Amino acid sequence: MNSTELLEQFIFEARECLERIGQRLLDVEKSPDDTELLNDLFRQVHTLKGNCGLFEFKALERVVHAGEDLLDRVRNGQLTYGPAIADTLLESMDFTAELIDTIASQGQLPAHADERAGPIAQRLRQHMGMPAAPAAPSAGSLAVQPRNADASIPSPAPLPAWTARIPEAARQAGRIAVRYQPEPDCFFKGEDPWHHARLTPALRHLSVEARQPWPTTDDFDCYACNLDLVILSDATQAEVAAHFRYVPEQIELLEMPAPAGAPVMPVAPMVRSEADGSRDAAPSIDAADEHEALMLRRLQQIWDDQCRLLGRAGVAAGTVAATRATLQNLLSCIDDEAARSAHAALALLPPGPAPLLQWARQHRPGCAAAGQADQPPLTASGGTSSEPAVGSPTAQIVPRGSAGQGGQASDEPGSPERGQKVLKVSQDKIDRLMELIGEMVVAKNALPYLATRAETVFQQRELAREIKAQYSVINRIAEDMQHAIMQVRMLPVGIIFQRFGRLVRDIGKKLGKDVSLVVEGEETEADKNVIESLADPLIHILRNSLDHGLETPDVRVASGKPPQGVLRVSARQEGDRVVLTISDDGAGIDTERVRAKAVERGLIPADRASSLSDVEAVQLVFLPGFSTAESISDLSGRGVGMDVVRTAVERINGQVELESERGRGTMVRLTLPLSMAVTNVMMIEAGGRHFGVPMDLIVETVRVPAEEIHHFKRSQTTVLRGRIVPLRALSEMLGMDQPPLPNSDGELAVLVVRLGSESIGLLVDNFHGTSDIILKPLEGVLAGITGFAGTALMGDGSVLMILNPKELV
Repeated sequence: MNSTELLEQFIFEARECLERIGQRLLDVEKSPDDTELLNDLFRQVHTLKGNCGLFEFKALERVVHAGEDLLDRVRNGQLTYGPAIADTLLESMDFTAELIDTIASQGQLPAHADERAGPIAQRLRQHMGMPAAPAAPSAGSLAVQPRNADASIPSPAPLPAWTARIPEAARQAGRIAVRYQPEPDCFFKGEDPWHHARLTPALRHLSVEARQPWPTTDDFDCYACNLDLVILSDATQAEVAAHFRYVPEQIELLEMPAPAGAPVMPVAPMVRSEADGSRDAAPSIDAADEHEALMLRRLQQIWDDQCRLLGRAGVAAGTVAATRATLQNLLSCIDDEAARSAHAALALLPPGPAPLLQWARQHRPGCAAAGQADQPPLTASGGTSSEPAVGSPTAQIVPRGSAGQGGQASDEPGSPERGQKVLKVSQDKIDRLMELIGEMVVAKNALPYLATRAETVFQQRELAREIKAQYSVINRIAEDMQHAIMQVRMLPVGIIFQRFGRLVRDIGKKLGKDVSLVVEGEETEADKNVIESLADPLIHILRNSLDHGLETPDVRVASGKPPQGVLRVSARQEGDRVVLTISDDGAGIDTERVRAKAVERGLIPADRASSLSDVEAVQLVFLPGFSTAESISDLSGRGVGMDVVRTAVERINGQVELESERGRGTMVRLTLPLSMAVTNVMMIEAGGRHFGVPMDLIVETVRVPAEEIHHFKRSQTTVLRGRIVPLRALSEMLGMDQPPLPNSDGELAVLVVRLGSESIGLLVDNFHGTSDIILKPLEGVLAGITGFAGTALMGDGSVLMILNPKELV
């Protein structure tokens, strides 16, 4: 995988993480005590931070890292999750999503990313009571806070059971012990726990055991990690924590206490900067560079002060354990590279400065011998230690001899991955497959024409029969392929519903309304193109419900309603259609105000508005340019609301229905096709030309005797099954002079189509059956023609114009 593919994978996974993080933030706000939700939220943020670490996106990693630290304190019970923390985390998530979008479009972070990341990270850390970026003390400002010598020393807490795996000889006070239990699937994340453990800074001991009993040979899974590692380090706790910063939930970390009964020496403020003149100058040392000289001066200073403390307390210089806690306290106040290097000398403490300085030269940064000293480390008495040298850890391997993989196989019962493999495929490849299946549909539609020509033109009935037989086979295979590819393109509508929680939360908060969002039927599936086309219409509907429908808590209480409004979004499948319903229990639509606004904006005459029923008046909100808002805001008042919804839904052959009851609420129902890829049409004839009409708009086809068609001025009607159906001649609507042609029995062909809640009959010349077609939209100079949904290529090579009856009528 090259760098470009790796970056694309990062962007894809980062967006997935952000979607889950956004949903989890809203879930945790509703249930802040749910430990499982908090842990899942932390894991998602941790995964995102780990992915950011693969690239030099420092501003992005800075914000995500601060969010991870904040969530870590929340899940550990150190902080209480509340609206303030939720607002800051959501703000940081929005900023992160913005950076991801910039990386996707430009391949890098914007120039101002660092400037914006700083304040956001600071606000996150302010919730923890921490500064945004604590500065390291400079070389000239080192100081140790004095501690009361008479202060009582608390008894040490009992050590965890896993520390028993550390040898007695290695249990020295101040050393950092770590238990590292990698995740079973860590190998799939590119992690190498054994290598990571061996790279622990100032490593002194490393042992490994199996986390779970080793399975039998038949059940052994070499791709599941079964390690349980115990590590001992001479580095500082901060250094060890930083080394394992990407797996904080997989480690336990503690500082080894001093042996029972060992005296702990008080620390006086004796370490000062070299510039204050309170100490003698350090002896001249032939250092390789300035950094080594600074390190050696600090080590000399620490050594002198330690010897002074030992002499003052009357403790022998060789009693290392008695002074380790004191020296650890002293070093914790120094935070620069030289002092961190001095931590490795805690186990050595030779009797004088010369051996210490010799050791420091060997272990200075950049030295080839660093971490690989050939000589055994010195003990306080100048002898050699039986412990391994720094950088040469011992490994206690538990039987079976494997260095690290084991665990339960992924296909065992109870495993979430049992029998199921997931393959991520680019959306473009799926779209290409749909194009190919569309071409196959067109190609197989040519076979009936060939059969007809073989029989009528070439008088080959047997050949025509064979062609028809092969057509039935190819047609079945093509339908199965079409169905299979359609299933690949099907997505749950919950993908869109995930966005609504944040939208409702933010707008409700802005308007001072308490709103509960209820989502049902998230698993209902539809074609991805239908799903994508729903985003804008649904957002318009939700904004209208929040702005115009639901009332503020005081108004709801005054009208006898609970203070919290309910906004319900549901989805279900009915046959080959998907039905989405968005309803609220708000104030409903004020039909008198709607009539007045429609007249005021010149959308309908006043006399017609007054004659409309309440059900008809509600539909006025779909008129272009209609709005009841008194002023323009970022939520409403621009007249592009429900008209946009109807246009977008009808563009994908869907329908919109609106119902409202004053004081009870409003309901919007969207009925949409399952798929937009292949369209089933009925072919009709009018004015000597063939046209197609989408089958989902057709109610029925019928032939009506001419004497049963009633004329009133220029209008025509007929009665079908007890209801009056208005009739329109299709040839007249298309501007053709030829009237509809009756058949030999004097009957006219009527195609009854559904337009919203009404039905209308189109008078045509004849019907010619149905066909599956790939609908191509009109482009170029034809794009603006109304009344046509597009074109389709037929099996005989002709082009069929597909009508849009809604626009024609």
